This record gives sequence, C-alpha cells and structure tokens, in this order.
Amino acid sequence: MKELETKLIAWQKTALAQPYFSFVQKLFLQFSEAEIYLVGGAVRDLIIGRETKDFDFVIRKVSAKDLEKFLSENGKVNLVGKSFGVFKFVPILEENGESSTNSDESSTEAIDIALPRTEHAGMSGGYKDFEIQSDKDLPIQEDLSRRDFTINALAWDLKNKKLVDEFNGLKDLKEKTIKAIGDPATRFQEDYTRMLRAIRFSCQLDFMIEGNTLISIKDKAVKIATIPGERIGEEFSKIIMSDRAEDGVRLMQQIGLLKILIPELDKGVGVGQNKEHIYEVFEHNVRALGAAAERKFKLEVRLAALFHDIGKTAAKEGDGPTSTFYNHDSIGANLTKSALKKLSFSNDVINYVTHLVRYHMFYYALDTVTDSGVRRLLNRLGKENIEDFINLRICDRLGMGRPKGKPWKLMQLEKRFKEVQLDPITPKMLALNGTELMELLGIEPGPMVGLILNALLGEVLDDPKRNDKDYLSGRAKELYLLPAEELRKLNPDVQFYEEERKRMLHSENKK
Repeated sequence: MKELETKLIAWQKTALAQPYFSFVQKLFLQFSEAEIYLVGGAVRDLIIGRETKDFDFVIRKVSAKDLEKFLSENGKVNLVGKSFGVFKFVPILEENGESSTNSDESSTEAIDIALPRTEHAGMSGGYKDFEIQSDKDLPIQEDLSRRDFTINALAWDLKNKKLVDEFNGLKDLKEKTIKAIGDPATRFQEDYTRMLRAIRFSCQLDFMIEGNTLISIKDKAVKIATIPGERIGEEFSKIIMSDRAEDGVRLMQQIGLLKILIPELDKGVGVGQNKEHIYEVFEHNVRALGAAAERKFKLEVRLAALFHDIGKTAAKEGDGPTSTFYNHDSIGANLTKSALKKLSFSNDVINYVTHLVRYHMFYYALDTVTDSGVRRLLNRLGKENIEDFINLRICDRLGMGRPKGKPWKLMQLEKRFKEVQLDPITPKMLALNGTELMELLGIEPGPMVGLILNALLGEVLDDPKRNDKDYLSGRAKELYLLPAEELRKLNPDVQFYEEERKRMLHSENKK
C-alpha cells in the first residue's frame, strides 16, 4: 500500500501543476473544509500503469450550489445531472499567466465532478431505474459502495494523500480479477448493462471474471434484452475495439449474451464449411475479428471482419466438403445492416460496414481481369475504401488459417489499383458533367441524366482515352436516343465478375 500511495502522491504532484487540474488547488483555497477524491477507473489505471483520459472526482463538504458556482467561475459546466449533484466540467486553461476558456471543447476532455451519492435501484435492471440522492456529508465509503466492480471502487484522497480501498479492489487488481461488489446478482439486477461491462473490462485489462460474478451473468443473460440498443452498442464497440476483441465475442457467446443480442452470429456456431475452410462459420468469423484487432484496424473493418460471413448459415446448401454458400455476401449484408441497427450504430457506420460485407468477395483473378475490370472494381468498391477492403480480405484469409494474409495475387491487385486510380472511375471524373449534359441535350434534371452519365462512364472505364469532351458529347447524343431499359444495361459495375466468381466457386464445390 505504501508503495502505491508514493506512486499516487507523485502523480498528484505532477498533475496539479498542469493547467487542466488547476481548479483543484483553487477549490482547496476557497473551501478549506473540502475533501476531494479521485475515484473509479482513473485510480485503477494509475495503479496498473494504464493511460487514462477519464477523470472522475467526488467532492465532499461543499454544497451543490456552492460547487456549481465555483465550477462556473473556473470553466464551462454542463448542468445535466445537476439535480443529483453531477457536473461535466471543462476547466479554464491557464498558461503563461493568461486564461483561456478554450472554445474548442473537443481538445479538452470533460471532467466528471460529483457530490457523494447514494443510489436506490428499482431492481428492474434498467440503467435509468435509480433514485439518486446526493449528500455533501455522505462518507466516501458509502459513495463507493454503489459502484459495479471492486477495481472501480478505489478512491484517492487528494487532501490526506491516502488510498481508500473499502472492497479489496487492490487485491483484485493484483490478481487480475473482475469481481462484483457484494452480491453479484444484486449488482447486475441494478443495471443489466454491467454484464457487458464485465466482459469489456476483461478484454480491455486482460483480466478474468471471478467465478460467482460469471455465474450470475450467465443466470441473468436473457435480461440484457431489456437494455436500450444505444447502451448495448456503446459497450459492444468498446469490446470490439479492445486488443482482446476475439475473446470478448467468444465470452459473449459462451455466457449466452450473443444469442440474445446478435443471434445471426450465434447461429454460426457448429455450422461446418466446405473444403476451402478448416473452421466452422462462427470460429472463422471470430478469428477474422482477432486478426483485425491484432493489426489495430479501425472499428468498421473489425465489425466487417466479424460479420463478413454472417450470411453463410442462411445460404448454406448441402453438407461436408462440397457444401456451398451461394449469395452469402448479399444475405450477410442485409443481416449486418439489421444487427447494427438494433445496436444503434450510426447510419454512417452501418452503411459502410454493410458495404464492406456486401462486396468482401471481390474478384481479383489477375489472369482474367483486365485493366477495365480493375477500374470497374474501383468504381464498385470506392477508391477511398480500397485499403479497408484489402485489410478485410487479409482478416478473412487469416481467419481461414491461411499462413499469409496478403499473398502475391493480392499484392499485385494493390499494384494495379495504384496504376489505374488516376483514371476516371466515377461520373464526377468525366470530362462532361451533368449540367453540361443537360444543356447539350436540352433536358431537365431527372433519371435520364444519371443513366447517360453511367453509360458514358462505362465506355471510359473500358478506355480512359475516351474521356474527351467532344467524344462524350457526340456519344451522349446517340445514347439519348436509346430506351431507358437499354441504358440501364450499360451500368458500369463489376457484377459480371462477382457473379462469375460465385458461380465458379458454387460449381467447383459441388464437384
């Protein structure tokens, strides 16, 4: 304990000298009776040497009214939570004797500051089902007792420079254990989101979940369905973005949470594949996620790696080495979209991950795909998305147990992408734009404009030299005479190549 307190004293000395924490000394000067405690995850992380940006303080012996006034004079205060003594505080930064209100709040993390609180849960498991009361005179031990896990119930007393460890959190930190405070069944019934938080902390910290805590999660797993999607998605994202994301999803499956939250993924358990694969569907998906996490790929690629073969269970035909999964990519895209919507991911994330899943089977047999085909592939995938598609393919291959994530053919495809990426691959890159086309043909905005531009792009994808305004103007006049149905057939996509590859795989695996 003495060694840890020496470590925290050194942190306090350094931290309080920074503008970010200058409010602490001011608070002590203005309220001599005040007690200030750093609590929760920040204390945990400081002890184990883990970087943190989330700082939570509990202030005793100062009334809510006085605390609000003080914080308002020393920074910007978000009054959400004011009714139960909680403030989001962005401090004024003072450097070189000058004060700045820091108009760009995104560059400064908000600090959570609260009075000591008690919580009386309605025991429905809903995260909002709490009656919360603040009391400036409440002992810090009472405030800590309402928290979820012992490792999050540590407090550093800045006034007396001592560590408060009422629930043996230090012991559990040393033993790398996630353990609920008191009766785990009660803790989870207070807020079922804590079941996912236990898994998240296990993944982020590389800790094990204590036996009784784990048993209680299994017993109450079905209750996770009562929690709003945005809360689930928030915790799930943190699991996915951890270094042990693969272990986290496996644990969700073993406990029974995955079956409730993402049944489409859980259905892949025990579903065998064909001669191209050594792992069943679920195992392949989580291994692909593991490869993405190991390489620290971004959220969208990690999600796509986990979901890319989610459609195989529904698409499966036959059994054993000759089984097939025709159209699993398009089926999987629909399932992915539905699952991510349920978890309240943003539309941007949903659309992008769905796009990655839908086209993860992109065709790249270099002996048959021409430069025109490569340009069409760029058009379909999106030039700005190529790196993510390559990374997804790497995860797919490593998730299959292949020794190389990026074989020679994939490296050659990257090279060819670079060779043609300056060629026109979207309508916006044509020498004739939509406004000029409408003036040329004397037509109003409408579907016909897009159909003609797409048809012109198809020709330019075949031969970039055709991206000449005179040529395109003459060709546009000819295309205008064609029926809309004929123009639609000239859409410059790579569907032919995709369908050809899927048919080839389908027929080969049936042999």
